[in-house]
Amino acid sequence: MVSKEDERPVAMALLGVEHEASGERRRLSLSGLPIALAVALSLGLSLSAGGWCVRAALASTPRRHAARQPRHKAPPPPEITLTPMIGAGGVATTMAPVGLSLEYPVMAQDLGAGACPAPALVTELQQLGSPPLALAGVSQDMTVPSGALSSPSDSWEAATLFTLPASFWGQLHCLLGEAHDPLTVGLNARTGQLAWATQMVTDAQSAATNGLDFSLGNEPDLYGLPNYAALDKPQADEEALAVSTYLQVAQQLQPALGGAPVIGPELARPAHWQHELPRVIAQLHEQTVGVHMYPLSTCATPKAVTISGLLSAQAADTPRSLAWVVADASAAQVPAIISEANSASCGGVSGVSDSPAAAVWAVRFVLSALKTGFHEVRFHFSGGPYDPFIVRGEEVLSRPLDSALVALNQWLPVGSSLRTLSVRGLVVTAVAQPAGTSLLILDNEHPRAQPVVLRGVRSATIERLGPARAGVLSAELVSPTDRIKLTIAPNSVLAVSPSP
Repeated sequence: MVSKEDERPVAMALLGVEHEASGERRRLSLSGLPIALAVALSLGLSLSAGGWCVRAALASTPRRHAARQPRHKAPPPPEITLTPMIGAGGVATTMAPVGLSLEYPVMAQDLGAGACPAPALVTELQQLGSPPLALAGVSQDMTVPSGALSSPSDSWEAATLFTLPASFWGQLHCLLGEAHDPLTVGLNARTGQLAWATQMVTDAQSAATNGLDFSLGNEPDLYGLPNYAALDKPQADEEALAVSTYLQVAQQLQPALGGAPVIGPELARPAHWQHELPRVIAQLHEQTVGVHMYPLSTCATPKAVTISGLLSAQAADTPRSLAWVVADASAAQVPAIISEANSASCGGVSGVSDSPAAAVWAVRFVLSALKTGFHEVRFHFSGGPYDPFIVRGEEVLSRPLDSALVALNQWLPVGSSLRTLSVRGLVVTAVAQPAGTSLLILDNEHPRAQPVVLRGVRSATIERLGPARAGVLSAELVSPTDRIKLTIAPNSVLAVSPSP
């Protein structure tokens, strides 16, 4: 048995933590750090504080002779001085940065068979910060209210519609009463009719407990039109014709809303309607402009969706290509959001979309969206590999993506501001939080580890997301000086919160 007095030296030996001072070898204690070697290794960090040095290393690994010094000495690591309001004056967060978008059948399944859903689902939504919850997706244009189809289906179109269970809205009310999420309800604009929309609005109003808005149709830019591409000369006004048709249908459904807020137009490929988007915003009086975005696509070529592709700068920075959507929304004095997103369209790819790399991508994607001017990103659930979590009976099974969504809503509470710092070798986001606290998000997009020195902090909480291990791994660091050196593992994201 190891005594309490011997426990710390044994643990520090396993961690490979040593400090040479005045010819005497001493052990370093890091407040709050787990003593298990596996946890230290999983953080992927090399840390030093002042003269203290901390490295995660196997005690049994034999020492090797030092390599010859390179001819060209490496430059010193970049330094960041933390101040209480380091992120002040940047982009303001006015909404929860992360929301959820669920297909109607997925939501119906998650609600279960009881009068109220599993307590674990309530807990999951609360851990996420009670974010906006949207009932949307492709099923939006295939869903009809309970009792709307009284006779057997006599057509393919009717047979493929999804009828909501009679218990759906009551169960949803029970869920929202506990979780307090705002609700967005998608209405069927492709196969629907005014009577259906009116019933859906009434039922949704009975379920919502913390705010309610509606979207009219899902991805109307993909609704069928004549195959002009087959003609010798495609119609020059195809975009305008598609928009006019959609607006006609949407405006026929608007009386059902009774003046309730509208979000949309939920475009799959916003560039298809780039010239007409201002007209859509104006005629539908949209309170929020919502568009969809997926950095990768598995619809035709699943093998093209890879972890390396998901971790690429291109996948992270995709929201920047829609800066014009933000500009159109700003001109109309309304916010823009990415109302449906995930790693790869058509449900994602197993082994990629449900891997820890998806969590790293999500942090990068949301930060890029916020800095572009979008106010929120809603992550889609389709019953496929990219769902952040799945409900199985009374249990909620979290996937790696879920941990990133929880972290983002905790790191970026409403009222925060964030801005990018120029730091060599890293993408650094400084956050000023409404409580007067600060946060640094350090992103190493490179295949090699990157060092950085933090000044002005004696103790801090470090949280890490990496591509090899699921979940947020955390540690508490205490320095005798105001200097902490971190070496950030490849393709990893670290959040640094100075302790009071």
